[in-house]
Order: sequence, then structure tokens, then C-alpha cells
Amino acid sequence: MTYNEQVRMFKKSIPVGVKKTCELIEILKTLANIEEIEMSDLGEPLMLSVMFNAKHCISNELLKLNYPDMSFFAFSLINDHKNSKYFNDKYQVDKSIYVVFEEHTGFIWSGNNTLFLDLELAKGVSRQEYETEGSSFRSILSHMAIAYCDEQQRS
Repeated sequence: MTYNEQVRMFKKSIPVGVKKTCELIEILKTLANIEEIEMSDLGEPLMLSVMFNAKHCISNELLKLNYPDMSFFAFSLINDHKNSKYFNDKYQVDKSIYVVFEEHTGFIWSGNNTLFLDLELAKGVSRQEYETEGSSFRSILSHMAIAYCDEQQRS
């Protein structure tokens, strides 16, 4: 699928207007049954990986925040009926599903592709990103295309 095909298929589905972390946490609460956890509950290798990714994410390019200046919020999904669509994701290999938000950069990380895309779409992009098809826009677009191709492969 070419970039232009992706734009034609998915651009109208990308919301304009970036939601704050507190809004995304409320959205997460409607999508899934969760419990807040400490970053250390992720285990050191995963915690360090998430922190590294937050520091080097697109949305931190201008801010250039370092770890001490970042505020992380971590959650674990409860394995129940409401969350079954996430635990039954074909790419889900871990028994636990985590979500981490960094407040200042707007960084989102999830150990589940479906949940990550749900949250990334809910987050939206700025009007400028949308109109110029900037890097955040392209990131969402590529994740949507991957999800679409995966869904087509399943059917």
C-alpha cells in the first residue's frame, strides 16, 4: 500500500486536536479495566526501555526532556471479559498488558498493538500536523495501515 493510498484511506479517521495525558487516561478507563502501577512494576529492562523510548520520541525532539523532568503514569490491564479484545490480540505474547504515558511529551507506550493504536488515535494530532502531514501524522497513518493490512489478512 503506497503512502498516497494510506492518506486516501485513513486521513479522515485521524482526529485533529491533541488530547492531554489526563484525557487519555480517562479514555483508557473507558476502553479497559485497569489498575495504576509503579513504573518499577514493569521490571527494570522494560522500564528502562520505555523511558529510553520516551526520551527519544518524536514529541520530545523540541522539548529535549531528560528522565528527571519526565512524569510517567503506568497502568496494567486486568485480564477480564472487558479486556478480552486486547488479551486475544494475535501479537500479544506477554501475560500482562501495560500502558505508560509520559505527561509532558504526550508519549504513549503499550505492550499491546491494538490498545496502542486505540490510544494513539484517541490522542489525535495538531491542525498543523494534519495539514502538513508531519511526522506525528505519518506515525498514526502507518500504524493504521498496519492494523488494516493485519485485519485483511485475518479475514
